[in-house]
Amino acid sequence: MVNYNFLKRILVVGEKNLLSRLSQYPLMGIESSSNLIFMLKNAPSDIEKYNEIVRQIEKKGDEMDINFRHEVTSGAISSSLMGNLLDLIEKCDDILDKCYFTSREINRFNINYSMTPDEVVIKEYAYGSFIKILEANKESLEFVHSILNENDLSNMRGDRKSIEAIEEQVDEIKDNIIDYTYKNSTKMSYIVFEHLNTLAHKLDDLLDDCEDISDLIFTIMLAVTS
Repeated sequence: MVNYNFLKRILVVGEKNLLSRLSQYPLMGIESSSNLIFMLKNAPSDIEKYNEIVRQIEKKGDEMDINFRHEVTSGAISSSLMGNLLDLIEKCDDILDKCYFTSREINRFNINYSMTPDEVVIKEYAYGSFIKILEANKESLEFVHSILNENDLSNMRGDRKSIEAIEEQVDEIKDNIIDYTYKNSTKMSYIVFEHLNTLAHKLDDLLDDCEDISDLIFTIMLAVTS
């Protein structure tokens, strides 16, 4: 007679092991965020060097994405959770993709555009706020890393709440940046305006991804432990 409880324990071990290995992503996201901060602080000097580091991290993430997807779809993981796990892998990789998009935007703008004195002041204010968002993103990714290695659902709930609180703080920072750019729109070209608003939205999306990831992990863990 088949021992279904025994089989379920094997599945739980396999799925939990996968979640633990996915915790490489938030660590890589933290590294990418740190390099984005270096770019924002040092632009335009050395930004090409940091851009290349972020590019290599994103490239490694794409390779991991392929391998993890193959593992999930090859039958090693419970088919009932396949959709959620594939969504989780996509969200984890998306963080690295967004970091690389951001690094390319910072690199492209600072290398190719010459700013007026007013634009320099506006950019420095906005970049200072972007650094705050990235520091918040690093903190949020630490909680994501913790959740991916967590076995206690109550601790996971606490980490989720922390991520939600950080995301709300970042929303306020983002809104303040956008308000600032609109109030000073007559002092800058459309290129600068678009650059700053694009970065504001893209960096805010990083925190949204962290929140989505925490929700997916919690859903998966509820399914395998119920």
